[in-house]
Amino acid sequence: MRQSKQRFSVRPLMGEVDSVSARITEIVKEVAGEERGFRAGLVVTEACVNIVKYGDLGEEERIEIELSFEDNDAKIVIEDTSREFNPLDVSDPNLNNFELLQKGGMGIYLIKRCSKKVDYAYKDNRNILTVII
Repeated sequence: MRQSKQRFSVRPLMGEVDSVSARITEIVKEVAGEERGFRAGLVVTEACVNIVKYGDLGEEERIEIELSFEDNDAKIVIEDTSREFNPLDVSDPNLNNFELLQKGGMGIYLIKRCSKKVDYAYKDNRNILTVII
C-alpha cells in the first residue's frame, strides 16, 4: 500500500462535504479496495455532516481532513474548531426502535461500526477525530 498523505480543507457546507467525501471514497477504493472506499466515504460524510449541522462553524471556517495509508489501513483525521464534542461519549442507538432511528442519531454509530478504531481528542480548541478503516 502506498504511503502518502492528502489534505482537504472544506467550508462547512453540505455541497463541499459531498464533494470531498466522494473524492476520498475514490482514493481509498483505488488503494484499499471497494469496501474500504465505501466505508471511508461514509465516515467522512457522517462526521462532517454532524459538524455542519451541530458545530456552529461560520462559513469562513474550515473542516480539515487528512487521509493517509498506514499498515494496510486508511487513516482519516477530521479536525474542526467548533465547540468541544466527543462523539465517543454518545450511546449507541436502540436499533429496535424504528421511530427513533427515523429521527437520526445513526451517524456516530455508523462511524464506529465502519471503523477498526476511532479516537477523539480536543487540543488547542480543535476537535480531532481519528478513524482507522
